[in-house]
Amino acid sequence: MGFLRSTLHRFIPAHFHDPFGLAVRLWRTGDPAARFAMGSALAGIALTPLDLALSLRESRRTRRAATPGRPIVLVSGPPRSGTTLVSQVLIANLPVAYLNNLTSLFPRSPITANALFGGLLGRRGPEFHSYYGRSRRLAGANDALYLWDRWLGKDRVKIPDRLAPEAREDMIRFFGAMEQFTGKPLVAKNNNLNGYAHLVADALASATFLCLHRDPVFLAQSLLRARREIHGDEEVAYGLAEPARKEVSTPVEDVCRQVLFHERLMRTQVQRLGPTRFRVVSYEAFCDDPGATVRMVAEEILRVPGTAGALPPFERANRVRIEPELFRAIQETLQRLRTAEPAASPK
Repeated sequence: MGFLRSTLHRFIPAHFHDPFGLAVRLWRTGDPAARFAMGSALAGIALTPLDLALSLRESRRTRRAATPGRPIVLVSGPPRSGTTLVSQVLIANLPVAYLNNLTSLFPRSPITANALFGGLLGRRGPEFHSYYGRSRRLAGANDALYLWDRWLGKDRVKIPDRLAPEAREDMIRFFGAMEQFTGKPLVAKNNNLNGYAHLVADALASATFLCLHRDPVFLAQSLLRARREIHGDEEVAYGLAEPARKEVSTPVEDVCRQVLFHERLMRTQVQRLGPTRFRVVSYEAFCDDPGATVRMVAEEILRVPGTAGALPPFERANRVRIEPELFRAIQETLQRLRTAEPAASPK
């Protein structure tokens, strides 16, 4: 059971409860990305012996790697804030490398596996569909949390306060080996960097962070729906939540507190790293004009010419999708909590 849970952590949130109930809910959605993730989990179990064998070659590759020098763009932000869409659009429109779903089958040897099998994935046009951050097809983008677990620990609902020296060195060598293999800048996504970007920034000097900010009311609604659809329980938080959560009376208040917690994390990272290295991107503005963000990343971070012409807008997901009385409760609760919130953000 422990091995199965460890494997499933590659594909679904690390804080999930009742994995088999989740599997049933995912299958019933009929969503191709959800079903692909389930199939990939089974394939990952079957491929574990090969992954272990390739890890020896992976270790030699990373030991020889130099410190990365090309830009690394790391997309972060609260869960359900649009991070997957932004990273997919950047990958589709810029000359960058990324971590694909093939790496999830070979978490111990992701670079070596791509060197051996990446040519079999083929070239496909851009695809901007996902199910709770999970894309379909082996060539699709993956947030690769199983890689971040190496450096920041497997407890994905805890914000680390330090990066161990050996983990720091391993992180540097991994990204250096990726750069050596691809010869390109890298775009990667990890929502939880909103809580510890400063630790990664200290290790990866060429990294810039894009943090998504979404309308708080609709973000809280989406987090509440995620609790229902992923956990099957409104009482269980989806994604990173405040460590010292107070006992609250309703799930609505809990998700509202989670939204405000992420806003405080975002402000703290801006203070620590500055607004140029930790850039806040509005989800709504991105949907209206995705080309503006692509051009900003191209010209200001990658230092390459921006894409020609405008990119078509995306439809915002900001519409009422829960019971009207719950939606009104979210609006009222956020207003009440903001009134009571201290003006100063945490250090």
